[in-house]
Amino acid sequence: MQPFRYHVGQRDVQAQANSIACADKLSTWVGPVTQYANEADLIIMAASRDNTLAVAALSGPAPLVSAREQASGNETVILVQLPTAMLSVLPLDAPWGGIVINPATARRSRIAGQPRQGDDAVEIACDIAFTNCRKYMTPTQSVGDAVHVGAVASTPCALDDPWVVDTINAGETAFLVTTTPTGFADVSHRGGPPGFLRFDAAKRSIHWTEYLGDGMFVSTGNLQQNSRFALLVLEFATGDALRLDGEARFSNVRRDRHERVDALLQATEPFPVQGRLDAVVFGAQHLTGFTLPRERVERRSRITSADTTAVQHPQ
Repeated sequence: MQPFRYHVGQRDVQAQANSIACADKLSTWVGPVTQYANEADLIIMAASRDNTLAVAALSGPAPLVSAREQASGNETVILVQLPTAMLSVLPLDAPWGGIVINPATARRSRIAGQPRQGDDAVEIACDIAFTNCRKYMTPTQSVGDAVHVGAVASTPCALDDPWVVDTINAGETAFLVTTTPTGFADVSHRGGPPGFLRFDAAKRSIHWTEYLGDGMFVSTGNLQQNSRFALLVLEFATGDALRLDGEARFSNVRRDRHERVDALLQATEPFPVQGRLDAVVFGAQHLTGFTLPRERVERRSRITSADTTAVQHPQ
């Protein structure tokens, strides 16, 4: 894999947070992407075309995809094969980007590349592939024995619809969809205790605290260049999801005196503030059957910044 190339927006946010040295170290970090892809019980992929974000979810018992490494000249290429059923939602003529995640084991990686349709699968030779830390995920697992591609249906909602308000207030797992200046979609996890998403239907606004992350600022940097986003808030019991579309801006709050070099930091509090994301919401959709229902794994607890760096590290 080639090193991750940060664009101007990402560099700008890294400079604000004094984490350029940390981001440079992580630019060559890939991690166990193929392992995590093959173990994921939830995969969310997105594609951007004509400034519109198409999003599809793949859920069910692992493995949902086939991921492997393949030598190509002097490099190693990560290949991910996804079901052709995802073509009912995502266009073949635009890059796909997304997240492979297993919240029960707190394992997640990001992938992106141009899809190619084969006889029985859609294959992506990843231009982007890297592994995230284990923080802030609510431990849940997919319920059911079949592989599911969603959403089954999408229905526009009024912003003051009680279901919209209740879903946001109860939300613990969300996914932020953004795009790079070159048109690659990116899907990143956002999680926290119920109430971490703060919504005002009358003002058509939503905001949340951006917790201390790994210092790369991939998605928030994307918003510096293209403020359009989609936010997907999961409803565990039904598998439905709320989709909010709008424009957002990230503001950095944490300004360390010393340059940040390490990607993982142990804090005295579980959810230390890095910044704030403020968004204007244009519209809402009820995504029926976005995923299979999910159940909590009570024997496991959420990993946060209060845990040791050894626990936070991918494992």
